Amino acid sequence: MHIPRNRALIAVAKQSGFTLLEMLLSTGLAALIMLAITASLLQFNQHKLLAQVVVQTQSQDQLAVAQVRSDWRDLCGSGVISGTAHTLSIMRLYHGRCVNYDYAYGAGGQSLTRRRAGGRSSSFLAQVDSFHLSFGVDTNQDCVIDQWHSSYEIGEFIKLHQVRVNLELRIPASKQLRAGKTSQWLWHQDDDVVLHVVNFIWRAVNVCS
Repeated sequence: MHIPRNRALIAVAKQSGFTLLEMLLSTGLAALIMLAITASLLQFNQHKLLAQVVVQTQSQDQLAVAQVRSDWRDLCGSGVISGTAHTLSIMRLYHGRCVNYDYAYGAGGQSLTRRRAGGRSSSFLAQVDSFHLSFGVDTNQDCVIDQWHSSYEIGEFIKLHQVRVNLELRIPASKQLRAGKTSQWLWHQDDDVVLHVVNFIWRAVNVCS
């Protein structure tokens, strides 16, 4: 019986090659592995971005509250003169004398501004999207807050005890978080920033002394 010389070579070629089905299965498996790796990297990156926003939120929150309380601390003379939902006028020490300071929210500059009597307005607290004040007053002279007003003017029969400060701070955040529709944040309608609400009470001391 005659055996062709190239028969063994043909058999070896079949053993070392890949069929079309094997190639398709290998390609599909590789694609699945790449998809899983990509999804894991995206998830890791999103967690990292979320952590950065959380840290920045806490830091900016604490800084804003400390800055406001520190600046409104050294009242003198008549103390708080007047206020509205978005402005405040107080008397505070400046080089050993009582000076009138006016605070206001400038929507255009997205910040709180401060102006000393005779001076120019300057940015006092940056990255603020909204600012609102309400005033807790005592109207019956019993040293207890009985009303909250949206405005205040110093008077003989009304004593201011507390000011409730409501801020919305602007926290820069990655577009990737917004694209992921992360529900735990309140996003600004037009800008890629998260709006973080800060509420605290500022107490006017020595009201009833």
